Amino acid sequence: TLGIVISSVVAMGLLLLAPDPRGFDENSCDRLKEGLTREVFGQTLATNQFVNAVCDHLWEERPLKPLVLSIHGPPGVGKSFSHFVAARALYNATSSSSECPGLNCEGYKVVYGLDYTIHDRDKQSEALVSKLIGHLSARREALVVIEEYDKLDCKSRGVLKQIFDKGLALNVTEQMQKSVFLLESNTGYGKIVESLNAARGRQEDVDAESLQYTLKNMMFNLWQRDGCEARVDTLKSLSLVDMFIPYFPLDRPAILAIAEKSVEKRVGLVNAARGARGRPPVEVAVSEEALGFLADKIEWDGRYAVE
Repeated sequence: TLGIVISSVVAMGLLLLAPDPRGFDENSCDRLKEGLTREVFGQTLATNQFVNAVCDHLWEERPLKPLVLSIHGPPGVGKSFSHFVAARALYNATSSSSECPGLNCEGYKVVYGLDYTIHDRDKQSEALVSKLIGHLSARREALVVIEEYDKLDCKSRGVLKQIFDKGLALNVTEQMQKSVFLLESNTGYGKIVESLNAARGRQEDVDAESLQYTLKNMMFNLWQRDGCEARVDTLKSLSLVDMFIPYFPLDRPAILAIAEKSVEKRVGLVNAARGARGRPPVEVAVSEEALGFLADKIEWDGRYAVE
């Protein structure tokens, strides 16, 4: 563990060399709010918390640490799509010709594959250091997503703690303190559903503060079971997470809205191809019956869609 931490500290010194001068666009917040409202359905609470946290962070002239958000919820409810929309907004890569991920939002990085086998666990920390430090060393203001972070091993967790906590001590604040880290996790799904049911399906009536505490406590218990560190150190690690944001399972109105949006996008792609060949566009009117037919093809558990 010490060797990994030392290597990460040394590598972080490279952040002072020559970071990419392109960072978040100055009008990011307006585009972020508009984009998430228009593109992400059925997640009013999550998108509001997401926008408020990111914008508050960006408005700070000299934040002391990167923004760290823990995103919780079942697969297929908009967690990953939210950070894709956020990347396009933060780097002003919203035009149809923009390459994002890619050339127009090079600061956007998604780290996958952290659920290693026991045999490969020793390689996890090395891979994480390589991917994160390499990216941060070249990007002045980064949007970094770490999927399945609840499954990180002890060494990898120590690396993240160094990045989140030791930037100020390592004198690299100018390069990475404006960055945003999103930690994705499926942990807490049952508690998220319970809170929504208690609010009769109305996200605006969910006790958001209580749910955030519940998710944080679940992560604490999960990490304590791993036996990586003393209780006080686990508390310190979780204190570096600025907010725990719940994504709820999708109800029928959200599924219908997603289906309608998907059909509109498909028609748009078809018409773009027809226009390139000099052919007139087609007009498609989607009936409520057609949308209902699509929604009925999904597996449901009570009022909520299953992945």
